[in-house]
Amino acid sequence: MMLRALTKQFLGIVGDTANTVAKKPPPPPPLVSRKPAFIDAFLYKMKKNPNLLLNKTIWSRRSTILPEFVDSTVKIYNGKTTIRCRITEGKVGHKFGEFALTRKRKTREQANSKNVKQLKKKK
Repeated sequence: MMLRALTKQFLGIVGDTANTVAKKPPPPPPLVSRKPAFIDAFLYKMKKNPNLLLNKTIWSRRSTILPEFVDSTVKIYNGKTTIRCRITEGKVGHKFGEFALTRKRKTREQANSKNVKQLKKKK
């Protein structure tokens, strides 16, 4: 029995020194450089006092939503009209333009009626 323990230790199966030699050091974490979030100048001024943001029209769709703007309602310009949007915690970090769609959605009924009209013209 003693011989078995000695051979295991010799082979590196048992013992702390054998395990430390076999383990490799973890690789260094990858270097990640992120750009800072873009915030328009007038929104940056409102960062300190979010009450100024209530019911304001935002033309900068590329600006990032900050945590200071949570629980406020804004109007986002989509190129034609303004769309009211309530800012919640889930929207923080996204852009304002993501919540004001610029194109109308087509329903299934509209798409089907268009296809039916084209079929009737072909006959």
